[in-house]
Amino acid sequence: GFKVGNITISIALIFGAVFTLVVILAVTRFIQRTGEKRFFPRTRLDIGVQNSLKTMIGYIGLIIAVMSGISVLGFNLSNLAIIAGALSVGIGFGLQSIVNNFVSGLILLFERPIKVGDWIVVSSGEGTVKRISVRSTEIETWDRSSIIVPNSELISSSVTNWTHKDRWTRLIVPVGVSYESDPDEVVMVLSKVITSNK
Repeated sequence: GFKVGNITISIALIFGAVFTLVVILAVTRFIQRTGEKRFFPRTRLDIGVQNSLKTMIGYIGLIIAVMSGISVLGFNLSNLAIIAGALSVGIGFGLQSIVNNFVSGLILLFERPIKVGDWIVVSSGEGTVKRISVRSTEIETWDRSSIIVPNSELISSSVTNWTHKDRWTRLIVPVGVSYESDPDEVVMVLSKVITSNK
């Protein structure tokens, strides 16, 4: 092995740390899949809540895996906390946009002003929220294209959420007819079209 300060690191410790990291991450993935396929469908939780829980389980598992791997190597976590605090200041200044988007993503998951499955309107366009990740949110438009919106934009800017309270929405479809058309006949034809497409 070799020494880093007062700590001796060997090949066995490195393999042990990697093994611990992989095992905890595998257990986390298993818990996520089990919850998504077996537990969540039995509950009455909204699909947005289910996605938030799944994402948070992944974050918690990743943090536990990294800290456990470092502990196996023999590093003192209290000393690492001081180093991480100093580095976070530099990272905060150098990667402000990424940190801002990450924190905004956490706010979206906890506060849930926007959930997976919601129909929202932002400055970039409108569509259905498909995925909320660490840095950005994916919105699928009516023509099946995807808009990748930074999370900070969803927190700092105005967002219209058509399905925030419930799943029922109103869709306005403009219909053009001749000025000479009989209004009653137009209403009757439109009613037949709506009835036939229920």
